Amino acid sequence: MEKIAIVTDSTADMSNRMAAEHDITVAPLSVNFGDQSFLDGIEISAEEFYKKLQDSDALPTTSQVSVGAFVEIYKDLAEQVDTIISIHISEKLSGTYQAAVLAAQEFSDVEIVPVNSKSVTTSLAFQVRLAAEEIRRGSGKEEILKRLERAQEQQKIYFSVRTLEYLEKGGRIGKAQALLGTLLNIKPVLTVDDEGYVAPFEKIRGYKRVIKRLAELYGEFIEKHGPNCFQAIMHAAAEDEARNLKAIIEEKYGPQNLEINQLGPVVGTHTGPGAMGLILTPR
Repeated sequence: MEKIAIVTDSTADMSNRMAAEHDITVAPLSVNFGDQSFLDGIEISAEEFYKKLQDSDALPTTSQVSVGAFVEIYKDLAEQVDTIISIHISEKLSGTYQAAVLAAQEFSDVEIVPVNSKSVTTSLAFQVRLAAEEIRRGSGKEEILKRLERAQEQQKIYFSVRTLEYLEKGGRIGKAQALLGTLLNIKPVLTVDDEGYVAPFEKIRGYKRVIKRLAELYGEFIEKHGPNCFQAIMHAAAEDEARNLKAIIEEKYGPQNLEINQLGPVVGTHTGPGAMGLILTPR
C-alpha cells in the first residue's frame, strides 16, 4: 500500500494534539515584533500573541515558511513514505505554497504534491483532516486530491473584523480594498473567495446584525449540504462574542459538533483582535 504523509503550515491553526492525532507535520510561519521573530505556535502561543499585540506600539509582521525549511521537512519524511501531500494557505494570501512548490522540485526519490488550499485557518485544517481520513481509509493520492478539490469548491469562510487596518497594512486586504473608507458602524462581512482572495461579501450596519447574519449563513449552508460537515467558529481574542454566536446557532439549528477555535498568531496579525468568523466544509 502506498505510504502517504501530510504536511501543512501553521496558518491552519491546528492544535499540537490534533496534528499528532492525525500524524500531520506542521511547518511554522513566523511572527515578527520589530527585531524579535517567533515561530508561530512553537515560540509564541495565541494567548501570548494577543497580549503582546495589545502592548505593542507597532503592528507585527509575518514571514512565510522558507524553501529551506520545507526541504528539511520533506527530507525527513522522504525516508518513511512514498508520497507527500503538502496542503497550504491560499497562494493569494502567502508565498508559503510557492515555497513548497520550489522545495518539492529538489526531490526525485519521493513524490511531493503541493496543494493550494485556497483557504486559511480552520478551513485549511479541515482539508488536512479530510486528507487524513482518506489515508486511514486506504485511499491513494488521486482519490485524496479529488476529495480536496471537492472541499475547496464547497467550503465557506465568512468573517468580520473590527477594523480593516490590519488586513490593509499586512497586504492581505485583497478585493476588500473597495470597502476602505466606508461609513461609520458599517461592519463588512468578508469571505475568502473561490480564488483564495479576501473579498467583500456583505455590508451590515451594527455588530449585533453581523452575529445574526452569520447564524443565518450557517443555516443556509446546512440546508444545502446537510449537517455532516466540519464546522467551526473562529475568533481573535473575542471568545465571548464567539460563544454568543454558538448559542444562537445551537438554539436555532441544534448542531452537535460546532467547534470554537482561536485564530493563531500569523492569521491574527492580519485580522487584528476582535475578528470573528464561521468556517464550514462538507465531509
